[in-house]
Amino acid sequence: MTTSAAAEREIAFLHRLDGVRGDAVMVGTTSARLRQASFLDGRERFWSSETLQPLHLPHRGEQAASRFIFHVGFCGSTLLARLLDNGRHILALKEPQCLADIASQREALRSGSAAAPLQAAIDHALDWLGACAQEGGVVVVKPTNWVNLIVADLCPPERPVRAVFVSMERRAYLGAIFRGGRARIEFCMRLAGEVASLSASFHDLLASAIRSSADPLDQAARACAVLHAQQEALFDSAITANRWPADVKVNFAELLSDREAVLARVTRVLDLPPRHRDAAVPAVPHHAKDPSAGYAPKERAVEDAAIEAHHGARFDAALEWLERAGGSL
Repeated sequence: MTTSAAAEREIAFLHRLDGVRGDAVMVGTTSARLRQASFLDGRERFWSSETLQPLHLPHRGEQAASRFIFHVGFCGSTLLARLLDNGRHILALKEPQCLADIASQREALRSGSAAAPLQAAIDHALDWLGACAQEGGVVVVKPTNWVNLIVADLCPPERPVRAVFVSMERRAYLGAIFRGGRARIEFCMRLAGEVASLSASFHDLLASAIRSSADPLDQAARACAVLHAQQEALFDSAITANRWPADVKVNFAELLSDREAVLARVTRVLDLPPRHRDAAVPAVPHHAKDPSAGYAPKERAVEDAAIEAHHGARFDAALEWLERAGGSL
């Protein structure tokens, strides 16, 4: 079978998973459509058909997805996924909704009150995601950062998992969130609340951030600074549990400054098929999240400067507050 024919082969893809009710939405798609989509969470239609089915949980025992790009959000993870996806041996799945569903249902799945136990739901989803690989190929999953809520469950030491963890400088993170406007700020505030539920110390730090100011935007900046610190703490915990080396961490700045070195390191860490030695580093002439739109670094720099001019003092106060409050966690 030729590569183009394989790319158009119909694939049964696990789109939604409701472990509480015990059903799943399966869609028909192709690897080409999966590859093209910036997000597999329903914002884009990447399927041709869909069916609601009862959830059958027995472990299918097929090629489970075991390579991950975890990230704090807005830090170049989509760019990295697109650079890794070579159209032949590597298929990068960007933000599949089924994993976000599991993360959102985690408490019910852990409690035993749902139709599916948490780990069984994870195994089921990873089996289906891994089955998307073409013959002889591998799948890399880049979940939404909402899935950081279950990062420890996705890569426990007993599971043969490989992962990289993408982050960025904390001040740049605040700028990226505020650049995204109200919708992005609200998303991060919701995620901060969810992450805070994972431990008493997380909860207390977020509550202190909210109490520390009466201004809603100051509260948002401090909560988002807390979110960054706590996501990095979740990553560090997973890295320590698996005894992974420091090179599993990727910083957005190094991805921008030396893509070739980062790609080589991530390829090694994730044990991916290597690029041909004569192959050039893939070019990214478009915006990683919207291939139809151009990406102009100078325009982004102007946007960042405007955010800094408007919110710089607020960011200073947030970072200083977090340092005093225990930002190292």
